[in-house]
Amino acid sequence: MINTLRKRGRIYWLKYRAHEERGKPQEVSLRTSDKQVAEKRRAEFVAEKEREQAGILAPKEMRVAAQRSLTEHIDNFVTDVRARGKAEKYADNIEMRLNRLVAECGWKTVRDVGADSFVAWRARQKMAPKTVNEYLNAASGLLNWMQRNGRIPANPLKVVGKVEMRGRETRRRRALTLDELRRFLQVAGSRKAVYLTAVYTGLRRGELEQLEWTDIHLDDVAQPFIEARASTTKNHEKATIKLHGDVVAALRERKAKCDQADARVFTVPKIETFRIDLDKAGIPYRDAQGRVADFHSLRVTLCTNLHNAGVPERTAMEMMRHSDRRLTDKVYTDTSKLHTWSAVDKLPSVLQTNEESLSQILSQSSVAGGQSVSLPVIDGDTEDVQIEAVDIGECHSQSFSVTTGQDEKWRAQQELNLQPLVP
Repeated sequence: MINTLRKRGRIYWLKYRAHEERGKPQEVSLRTSDKQVAEKRRAEFVAEKEREQAGILAPKEMRVAAQRSLTEHIDNFVTDVRARGKAEKYADNIEMRLNRLVAECGWKTVRDVGADSFVAWRARQKMAPKTVNEYLNAASGLLNWMQRNGRIPANPLKVVGKVEMRGRETRRRRALTLDELRRFLQVAGSRKAVYLTAVYTGLRRGELEQLEWTDIHLDDVAQPFIEARASTTKNHEKATIKLHGDVVAALRERKAKCDQADARVFTVPKIETFRIDLDKAGIPYRDAQGRVADFHSLRVTLCTNLHNAGVPERTAMEMMRHSDRRLTDKVYTDTSKLHTWSAVDKLPSVLQTNEESLSQILSQSSVAGGQSVSLPVIDGDTEDVQIEAVDIGECHSQSFSVTTGQDEKWRAQQELNLQPLVP
């Protein structure tokens, strides 16, 4: 190690740099004006640094951190979490979980933290797998933060795997059907506006509670919208959401009746009130599969409706304000409500000839009151074929222009099959 002793005023300072390091040397005060004392402290300091570089001795920051209580590190970590702008509730939950682990695992200092003690604690718990994993996330967050700040060499819980959650969820939510939604809104009374807003915007309970009338722009006749402030959303980003006509009507009615001195738009009902409304509408809170219908199920209903309406996955993900598409597809989509049966009818026949397949489609399309269906892709020449449907009963004649090999026309026909959102 390159090191030189120098005096600043009355105090000796040590300038040093390891041989393999580059850049400006570092300086440290030896806190003495006596040269012999300075030389002794210089020798001790150099010897310590060389042992650290050889791996014989841990860095001083780690040795100091190892002596401090784990609760001190938790306080520092939670303070930093809040300073980084995380939600107060999030910081409170982190602090609560970490302090519980310290108490129940018997962790006094960071040297007590280990995979075995955490796994043994986890085995004693009766909480849901998701909750147990949140405790692991909190502990790993603290330890990763300590590693980044040079307080520990590595995260001792890095080897601990998460508990499998699939099939073990204590609360599985379902989407409401169109008929259930209609009955539910009929008995909602003054809560109709908040339920409609939730099912069409996907705003969460906490986000709805913080909505103010200044966030809602109903005067824009062409495109009324909500602009949720960044300080109120879960991801701390501003959300601009176009309002469906049903929501606009309900909000205008509510605004006309409410006290304008009250800046908040909604008082979101508690679960007890929500369940009373479900009972009035004849909707079971828990279905035969054990899935529940709670307030957050309205968000699940929106995501499921978006899929059934044929909304592209990336667009649905953006409307749900998810950072991971797997949340949109696997967690917030009720697959039991997807229109899988009608999707089968859209598949082309591989056994029928082109003429038979088209004849069957035209006969289905010509039935009075029947739904329009998509035409299958036909192999062969690329010339256009004009086929006219014959009037049957009250149905008017229809003309289908089929251009084989041209996807654009098929896509236009497919748009006729998209299912609408809640009317």
